[in-house]
Amino acid sequence: MRLLLPACVGLAALSLLVVPAAPGYDPWMWLLWGRELAGGSLDTADGPAFKPLPVALCTLLAPLGSAAPAAWLILARAGALAAVALAAVLATRLAGRLAGVAASAGVAFTGSLLALGASGSVEGLFVAVALGGVLAWRSERPGLALACGFACALMRVEAIPFLMVVCAIVWRERPGLRPAMGAGLAALPALWLLPDALSTGELLRSAERARIPNPGQPALADTPFFASLAGALGLAAVPVALGVLFLRLERDRLAIGLAAGALAWVTLVAAMAELGFSGEQRYALPGVAVLTLAGAVGLGRAASARPWARLALAAAVLVAVVPGISSLSADRERIAHGLLLSDDLDRAVALAGGREAVLACGPPVVGQYRGPLLAYRLAVRKSAVTFSTGEAGVAFASRLTGERTASPALPARYRVVARAGSWRVAARCAGRRPG
Repeated sequence: MRLLLPACVGLAALSLLVVPAAPGYDPWMWLLWGRELAGGSLDTADGPAFKPLPVALCTLLAPLGSAAPAAWLILARAGALAAVALAAVLATRLAGRLAGVAASAGVAFTGSLLALGASGSVEGLFVAVALGGVLAWRSERPGLALACGFACALMRVEAIPFLMVVCAIVWRERPGLRPAMGAGLAALPALWLLPDALSTGELLRSAERARIPNPGQPALADTPFFASLAGALGLAAVPVALGVLFLRLERDRLAIGLAAGALAWVTLVAAMAELGFSGEQRYALPGVAVLTLAGAVGLGRAASARPWARLALAAAVLVAVVPGISSLSADRERIAHGLLLSDDLDRAVALAGGREAVLACGPPVVGQYRGPLLAYRLAVRKSAVTFSTGEAGVAFASRLTGERTASPALPARYRVVARAGSWRVAARCAGRRPG
């Protein structure tokens, strides 16, 4: 176990050589906010909901300068790899090696966990910390388990109710931990709310932003609750997850508890979708991954009791991973396109005359979901980047994966000044003309 995390970090660093990438939308925003905090300022007026732990980690990475995005990718990928490894460790301890194999395969191919980690999303890191907390609890180390719980609660607000349950148990059984718990519970709302309040004067800015779902998300469906549940089902390695049917209360209390908690998580995400929050698949992913782990424990139990069941377990794992393997090429193509956008943008800015010339021309303009990337490259606040062309400014047009046309549309009054791979740069300047 002591070598597991260093090994995951090393493998994550090596993976950048095999599958190079650039961060996605949210990670670029966390990196931007982290750089601002490291410089003594913060502007959360625009962008996604603020997440305390990712932004804090990106603040620590900010002194690395241009290496900070790669460092964040290593951390996120290490988290995804650790999630798979810790699932194997926990399932093996609960039901043997066959359960460990099933758990690692099932969790690895739960939704796009590995692909999300590869592009810097926090889901893999969240699952790894949560499973680390479960292992700590099982080893009778409640202090470490609580620390993992608080870390999870600083990544996703959905974790807070579960943390409260754990705190109630520990409060009663471990009085010595009460001061630390009290301090943590007092800090939790402050860390979530104060950054927005101090930056924008809006205490609930992130909560309001979280209720503006992207197109196609469950919150926009006729029945958001059931749309979110259906999306969660689509994430599952179903043949492995169905192993929960083999769990027995007298011997599998922890695994049954994990399955119950996982179902509660998925239900909570669906209920929040009904209230107007996004409800998208990746929010349900931690619950589905833990349910899959519990199912692997059930399969391991069945396989150890019945020799013929080992073949059934192998078939279940194979059926579970084949769809995930078939989607890897599409994931890799999307990740590669994100890297091209990032690398080509550096050239596009340079060909347009550099940062100072671009900013002197007027507000920089870019397509949706590319704002944090451009703001980070230009070292400006996210709110300084716009999505619609005005009387003056430099527009950076490109296509995301799956888009047929470049965005934003370039008006005739704008003059094309540069082309760099996937980017076309056009300008109409109020000041010095770029290019």
